[in-house]
Amino acid sequence: MTHSDLVRHSRHFVTLVRDLVCSPAFRHAALLILPYAGLLVGLDIATRYGELTGALLPRDFMLSQDRSFGEYLEYALMIAMAVMLLRMWRRDGSPLYLVNAILFVVLTLDNALEIHEAFGFWIAPILPQNLPISAHHLGEPLMFAGIGTLWLAGLGLALRGARIDSVLNSLIIVGCIGATAMFGVAEDAVVSYGTHSDVMIEAEAFIEDAGEFAMIILAFLFTVAIYDAARRRWRAEAGAGAGARETRADSPALMPVARTA
Repeated sequence: MTHSDLVRHSRHFVTLVRDLVCSPAFRHAALLILPYAGLLVGLDIATRYGELTGALLPRDFMLSQDRSFGEYLEYALMIAMAVMLLRMWRRDGSPLYLVNAILFVVLTLDNALEIHEAFGFWIAPILPQNLPISAHHLGEPLMFAGIGTLWLAGLGLALRGARIDSVLNSLIIVGCIGATAMFGVAEDAVVSYGTHSDVMIEAEAFIEDAGEFAMIILAFLFTVAIYDAARRRWRAEAGAGAGARETRADSPALMPVARTA
C-alpha cells in the first residue's frame, strides 16, 4: 500500500466513523440501549454507595456481579454482534468479520461460565506468590493475553486480500475491543494490586466495570450501524431500487468493493 493510499484510506476512515455515528441505525440503537444502560449504571452506583454505608442493596444491581442485570445485557449485545458479523461474513466473504464474531462468542462464553476466574485459580500455584497482587489475579490476564494473541494472529491472516471496506469497519470494532480490554484487564490489575481503602476499591471497581460496559455498548452501536449500511448496500447491489441507495455515494460504508494490496 502506497503513502497516497494510506492517506486516502485514513480520510475514508474518519468519514466512515462520522457517517456511522450520524446514521439512523446508530441513533435508533442508542435510543433503545442507552436508557436501560443508564439505569443499570445508576443502580450500580447506588449499590456501591450502599456497600460503603451499610445500606445494602441486591448485588444483582452491580455491573460486575455474575449473572447480574448488567451482565445479561452484555451477553445479549455480544451475541447480537456475533450474529451480525457472521451474517456479514457469509454475505461478503471477509474473514475479518468471522474472526471478530468468534471473539465475541468466546468472550460471552468466558463471561457466562467464569472460565478466566477458574483458569486463574488453576494456574496460580505455579505463579509468583510473594507479590502485592494475588497469584490468581495474575493468571486471569495471562488467559486473556493468550486469547488476544490468537485474535490478533487471526486478524493478521485475515488481512491478506481483505476488502478495504471490511478493513475499515473492523478497525472500528478492534478499537472498541482494545478499549474494553484496557478496562477489563488493565484496570482489574490496578484494583487487585496492593492495598486500597474501601472508597478507593469501590471507585476503581466502578471505573473498571463501567468502562468495560460502555465500550461493549459502543461496539454494539457501531456494529449495528455497519450492518445496516452493509444491508443497504446488498439491496442496492441486487437492484432493489434507487430508494435503497445511500444519498451520499462517497460514504466509505458503501464504497465499491476493492482489495488491499
